[in-house]
Amino acid sequence: MASLTLPGETVLARARELGSRGLPWVGKGSLAVLDQALISGSNFLIGVLLARWLIPEQYGAYALAFSIFLFLSGLHNALLLEPLSVLGPATYGRCLPAYVGKLLKLHGIVAILLSCLVAAGILILYGFVANPALVSALWGVCLAVPLVLFFWLCRRAAYVRLKPNLAAAGASVYCLSVVGLLLLAEKLGWLSCLTAFLIQALAALAAASLLLASLRPQANSPTGPSSSEVVRQHWQYSRWALGTQFVYWLSGNAYYVIVAAFLQIQDAAALRALQNFTVPFGQFLSALSLLVLPWASARFAQDGPRGFGRRIRQVTLWFVGLAAAYCTVLALFGTPIMDLLYGGRYSKLAHLLPLVAAPVLVLAVSQGSTIAVQAMQAPSEVFCAYSVSAGLTIVAGVALARHAGLTGALIGMLLSSLTYGMVITWRFRKRLGKGSLAPTF
Repeated sequence: MASLTLPGETVLARARELGSRGLPWVGKGSLAVLDQALISGSNFLIGVLLARWLIPEQYGAYALAFSIFLFLSGLHNALLLEPLSVLGPATYGRCLPAYVGKLLKLHGIVAILLSCLVAAGILILYGFVANPALVSALWGVCLAVPLVLFFWLCRRAAYVRLKPNLAAAGASVYCLSVVGLLLLAEKLGWLSCLTAFLIQALAALAAASLLLASLRPQANSPTGPSSSEVVRQHWQYSRWALGTQFVYWLSGNAYYVIVAAFLQIQDAAALRALQNFTVPFGQFLSALSLLVLPWASARFAQDGPRGFGRRIRQVTLWFVGLAAAYCTVLALFGTPIMDLLYGGRYSKLAHLLPLVAAPVLVLAVSQGSTIAVQAMQAPSEVFCAYSVSAGLTIVAGVALARHAGLTGALIGMLLSSLTYGMVITWRFRKRLGKGSLAPTF
């Protein structure tokens, strides 16, 4: 979501640079999709294998801790990664190695602060929650945050340097390392909530080392921007992004906290086991959106309101078609696939798969409008839509989970998705109807 907010001028400039370097856009786009597929596939494999090998209490603790990790990564994304994608090519294009070097230093500060925040939360938990699995999983988050987010920063820097091949190579190292370490930990009997996060941290370190050797950042270059200038520029851009990341997390991943708080930790495991089937499509859609956004930005600049609206409807139809095909496969083969992947452990939940898949269709319907307002350089609209969705999560999601259990939580997630989709579509159409599509940062 957040990585899509590139201004139209920046996207067009990057597209022209792609052509001038002689490698076709389709080739680099394919490498970007490969990179995303490797990362998404690794995450899917981690989720499935942990669900198969860990007992439900431990897997539920991992799922809850991972939702906390996603919240922290969202803050990191808003402060460093998203501004890097925008400011890197547009403002610091002539001194990218020095700029990336400054960001690596800032990453160290931000990552330490985030880890300290988790550690403080763990110490508070000791007095309220007697769940060693959850405490162990949170310590895993505390240790993994600096290394995993360091890898993400290096990946984003590779894209800013227009080297998706480098990002794909790093993703390959990460994927192979995760698979190898997971199998080794299971064979030695070391697999737990804590080691699951440590495995991801070690794999991220190996992949980041490869990327860092190729990127060659210059942390102390005298010709680059000052640290104070970078901080000021990033904060100026990040104000909307920070708020958006917070309400985005509330509208979706907060349901793991709600389920764990009002039901049982095993229900958080069940929720994660079900969502393992839909998260890959959401990530695939995000990867496609990264490729569509430059095209949408160009159409926004050239076609005018009516032409732009027609193009967005075409994109939406493509997304809905893909989502419908995905949901059809899930409806027809979801139960046997679930039995195969989880070894029968979560088979009793198979009847909930249609309810889990429904937000996928909603996501596909709303993604076109999301891309449109981002191409219009209006991140405030995304923030507005997720704020309304987050409010529904707090009000209705909690009540549904308390009174209808896991099914109620899934209904709450669907309602949150529907709310976001309706608001973002309404805001896009309202902007389109005005005919004056001014940026609103």
